[in-house]
Amino acid sequence: MSQISEYVAQQTERAAESYCHFLRSTHPERLDWQPTLEGAASTRSVLEQVAECITVNYAFASIMRGEAAGAVEPTPTTADAACDRLNASVLALTSAIRSLNDDDLNRNFQHPRATIVGRNLILQPMRNMIYHMGQLNLIQMLYGDGEFHVPGNWR
Repeated sequence: MSQISEYVAQQTERAAESYCHFLRSTHPERLDWQPTLEGAASTRSVLEQVAECITVNYAFASIMRGEAAGAVEPTPTTADAACDRLNASVLALTSAIRSLNDDDLNRNFQHPRATIVGRNLILQPMRNMIYHMGQLNLIQMLYGDGEFHVPGNWR
């Protein structure tokens, strides 16, 4: 294991912890809400977005292990179920990240959409979760929750 892989694995775990904080701070009645904005593209609910993150985490873990990416994950129905499944996907992902050595960080991996060098590949799932945390915060604002629910692990 490389120091870089360990660091990225730790930060990925922290991102998932933060994501769960934001999920649990979302009003339960808004978890499956799809905001509609005139002239805008269709939107996805908070729970649909976390399902994507779960799918992406498992897919990248598979790619790092040299396996084909798996199936699309079903949408969870509660924040707790979403967090349980997100954490399970992050455990699989960080195990795969931690298995990579420095040579792996410089080799190419085949993603279904592109060939990606290992040092970039290990960051993609965390970036995806962080992007969706921002989407979740926007949904909170759209339903009237103006408080920024700062996760404890950000301090």
